[in-house]
Amino acid sequence: MASKAKESERYTFSAQVGDEYDTYSAKGALVASSRKEAMDKIDAGLRSRGYEVLDLDLRKE
Repeated sequence: MASKAKESERYTFSAQVGDEYDTYSAKGALVASSRKEAMDKIDAGLRSRGYEVLDLDLRKE
């Protein structure tokens, strides 16, 4: 039985992020196989740079 490959989709996002000093805007795009994967990637990427995600708008293209 052939398995169906999961399709990747392109997402764009804009986010309000903060650190211990101020808040900033972040925008970008990425490819992910699900909305949850996209949100996890964005959160992990921003946290690795020292930012906390305060608000996130994620849209599928």
